[in-house]
Amino acid sequence: GGFPYFVMSAIKDGRLPIVLDKERHLLFSLNVLDEMQDRFGGFDTLAEVLSGKESIKNLRWLLTLLLNEGAGDDEEPLTEKQVGHMIHTGNFDEVRTAIFRAFAMGNSGTAEPPAVEDEEDEDGEEEKNAAAGKA
Repeated sequence: GGFPYFVMSAIKDGRLPIVLDKERHLLFSLNVLDEMQDRFGGFDTLAEVLSGKESIKNLRWLLTLLLNEGAGDDEEPLTEKQVGHMIHTGNFDEVRTAIFRAFAMGNSGTAEPPAVEDEEDEDGEEEKNAAAGKA
């Protein structure tokens, strides 16, 4: 009997954490896919959408959607303007990568976060991985 609840919580946990002004979560839900379909004519164009001349505008729009979908019930919805204040050249690539990851999670339906191999430059993951490799 409890199975549907398990599925729901797994989907809820498909939220990808991202630190902006504080820790927030991105969720690639059906609502987001639907909005993307309307705006871009599909979501297979994600890479183009986030790299062309409109990329900053698109990233801000998409990030706003994802953050609002991933927000807790007690969190106020964010506006694009507020989200725009959280993105800057220093974290633009990181934000874009997070969007791709959230998309992959939403698509594959797995709540497994991607492997941390591509984050070596952050807080000594390297040492830990190297140590684990020797063991």
